[in-house]
Amino acid sequence: MTESGEDGAHAEQSAATTEEGKSAWQATIDDMNGMAAELEQEGWTATAIAADDTAPNPPEVGDTDRYGFIHVIADNDAEEFSETFERGHEEGGGFPEYEVYQSKSGGQIFQVTVLYDEATANVILLAGNYEPQHAQDLMQAATEREELYTHVQTLDKTVLGSFRHEGWEIFFPNVGQ
Repeated sequence: MTESGEDGAHAEQSAATTEEGKSAWQATIDDMNGMAAELEQEGWTATAIAADDTAPNPPEVGDTDRYGFIHVIADNDAEEFSETFERGHEEGGGFPEYEVYQSKSGGQIFQVTVLYDEATANVILLAGNYEPQHAQDLMQAATEREELYTHVQTLDKTVLGSFRHEGWEIFFPNVGQ
């Protein structure tokens, strides 16, 4: 059956965007895993996790003290994340250094957040993606508060760890535009 008219064009565009999104997501995961491998060669212990969902939550959504990028990870990744997170907070500095790598494809932002704890030589890499129009209020809150957070939780909302970022601008490289 052939579709025609606006509905057909919309369906084709949606399919192309979906394929483009799948390709970009896979490239993001591949990049994250490549970064993890390079860091391990440099002596770091790397924990690389692709989030099942990433949401840019401003303070007005839910808990006003828990805003930022919320990464929902699978239960089977929770133990590895928690062990690395706890090791960094008990023995080290709590992952004070971080980098953010982003690309844009099909109307989505694909992002890898790299969190370093030099004291324990542990690094956590989190891959996520989100629609930039959903991040406008969060960007405004980060601008006003001069900080941003990354939160990691499971689907049942069990909080596994949070990271504070004073250098929030690297999450929004086009904030001045």
